[in-house]
Amino acid sequence: MRPHDRLASPLVLALVALAGCQVEEPAADDTADDTQVAGCVDDASFFREELYPKVVKKTCMGCHVADGLARDSSLVFVSEARPDHLSVNEALLASIAGLERDGTSIVLLKPQGEEDHGGGEVLQAGDTSFVLLEEFVHRLDAPVACESTGTIRTGDEGLELLSAAETLRKASILLAGRLPTPQEADAVRAGGEPALVQALWGLMTEDTFTDVFVEKLNDVLLTDRYLRGTDGIGLLDDDDFPSLYWYEDAEDYGDDYNKLRARTSSALAREPLALAAHLMRNDLPWTELLTADYRMVNAYSAMAYGLPDASWPDADDPASLDFRPAKVDGVPHAGLLTTPAFLSRYPTTDTNRNRHRAWFFFKTFLATDILTFADRPIDPTVSNAHNPTMNDPQCTVCHATMDPVAGAFQNWETDGSLVPVEEPWYSDMRPPGFGDRAMPSTERPNALGWLARQAASDPRFAIATVQTMLHAFTGVEPLTALTAGDDPVKQEALRQQDAWVQEVAAELAARSHDVKYAVERVITSRYFRAVGDVGADPGSLVHAGTAHLLTPEELDRKIVATLGVPWRRNANSATYLADRYRMLYGGIDSFSVTQRLTDPNGVMGAISLRMATEMACEAVPHDLVLDQTQRRLFPLVELTYEPVTDDGFEVPAAKQAILANLQWLHLRLLGEDLELDDPELQASWELWRDVWQGGKDLLADGEASSTLDSSCTATIDPWTGDSLPKDRELRSDPRFTLRAWSAVLAYLLADWRFLHE
Repeated sequence: MRPHDRLASPLVLALVALAGCQVEEPAADDTADDTQVAGCVDDASFFREELYPKVVKKTCMGCHVADGLARDSSLVFVSEARPDHLSVNEALLASIAGLERDGTSIVLLKPQGEEDHGGGEVLQAGDTSFVLLEEFVHRLDAPVACESTGTIRTGDEGLELLSAAETLRKASILLAGRLPTPQEADAVRAGGEPALVQALWGLMTEDTFTDVFVEKLNDVLLTDRYLRGTDGIGLLDDDDFPSLYWYEDAEDYGDDYNKLRARTSSALAREPLALAAHLMRNDLPWTELLTADYRMVNAYSAMAYGLPDASWPDADDPASLDFRPAKVDGVPHAGLLTTPAFLSRYPTTDTNRNRHRAWFFFKTFLATDILTFADRPIDPTVSNAHNPTMNDPQCTVCHATMDPVAGAFQNWETDGSLVPVEEPWYSDMRPPGFGDRAMPSTERPNALGWLARQAASDPRFAIATVQTMLHAFTGVEPLTALTAGDDPVKQEALRQQDAWVQEVAAELAARSHDVKYAVERVITSRYFRAVGDVGADPGSLVHAGTAHLLTPEELDRKIVATLGVPWRRNANSATYLADRYRMLYGGIDSFSVTQRLTDPNGVMGAISLRMATEMACEAVPHDLVLDQTQRRLFPLVELTYEPVTDDGFEVPAAKQAILANLQWLHLRLLGEDLELDDPELQASWELWRDVWQGGKDLLADGEASSTLDSSCTATIDPWTGDSLPKDRELRSDPRFTLRAWSAVLAYLLADWRFLHE
């Protein structure tokens, strides 16, 4: 009998009749995976779509959970807060179903009140729920693996996605802070999706991508909180590291004391992110983020740690800032977990006992928010248990999972300094461990190293990695069973998202946790590329879409990538979006502000309008003074191009050149490839024409000057601050064409499509 023929069994026919399903044809709103033969439901789909919601969740999990009446039984289902709760619960139920009494599985006997079931009779033979449970047991002996139709249902059906070339443009801006080269664009247009993937991997080898990646990871870790002042140096104790203040001898060596101190502080603060950058650049397994038996130092932090091979850094040599792996004597290493910046950013107290660290560990690296396992009592006096975290089910539902991992942090103080190994762990807490595995006593000297290895081999680590990359590069906050609730649309979106995440996570693990693969899959997914709905099911539309508000850092890079000049006061100052307006434009400081704004407010709108106005004023003259072949914005026109002569005669060639350059600007700034008769292009043309003609009239009446305002001239190199040669300066606009182009540029820079990607 072939697997899909088993659906003809009397048991299944009874199941179908009771469940109201169709064997011959799927229901009209069927959302099962289209890779299966119509009418066939494989075992995983059966558990996910039938047994779990209709029996396990509805009937069994009222008691058989960590804080339920059946918490001491051998059947305790895990919380939906775990990303792998379906597979774990299916395996758990299957293991119990294998136990039989007189040939009948106990999972069929106990619900009927037999075998001393503490809950009594909760199901009756013949009930729909009982038949579903019977079918589950039947499938254990006769697994159903459906034949494939060859059609893969990805959730993309009915969605309009960016083309490969359009995706490349968006990815180049976000990943590498630049536009694609003509060669890259041509290759992707000709080669399609395979060429796109190849181009993405090329982008991920660039230094800017590493910087972007680190920026995204800091949004999770928030360790850049210690970049302020000398906070990085404050992470260490000079009792532990006597050479911490090595730079105080700088005057004796004729070096810049403040520069050496600042670079030392920055190096110590950036250790966790430097490790991530090291893994990315060298294509090392992402699991080493936790398991690396080294830490990252540069010439400055090596001196602070007093490493044997440390030497006085040359402050004028950029290589002195480069990080490298190193080991600090007497300090156990477990990736970022043992870095002072991480441990201090997530401190502990005598009463918290590393529980906050354990919560963050599970949430960040295992995609499991322990605090959502169950509702906690608001009033602690409701518990009468002695040591509630050990004995009260309302508390143990979280603490049974959290506290063993908290114990693995036992070697580290609040400030990240080591605790003597001889000090015992708290006897009124569960012993250190992970899941159902106790930590061997021999692992105590590097308990976090042991914990890191357990987590790195857990399937949830890959799931957490994929979810982190999804959020980082799309702004999409992954759905969970809790956030989806009972909303059928969100539940379908969750099903599709989980299927995608599980697939990518499995392949990520098979590829030795090469995190670049996760980034590739995010960029090529509908979560990054969807631009329209052409008949998609509602679930596919949840979180699908390309446009998210650019962060101040992303907008900063996009301005330079498209305009060729930065938005700042002068060549010696930081850009506005990196400094003055970073927080006002929705950024974070990793300290008091840790969540980015994803929806613009009035202040952000004002900042974007100021940016559009000022950059239009500056970028236009600086681009026009370049040779035509070097221009980014105006390769097709000159300032002398006017559509009508002073005598009123039309100049068709000039108008065509102006229209062609407007097309160029729409493509460069907004990614729009418009036809000449497109309404958007015509609106830009009308704006250019009206400003030009109005300006000409003002010049003729003497109400406007041909001399440009000083802020809108090109007299100084915007990158170096050096004066331009006199023959390259641009100080006047006698035809008002420059100001017409500035008006159009301001119009495009203020467009939401420039401010979003």
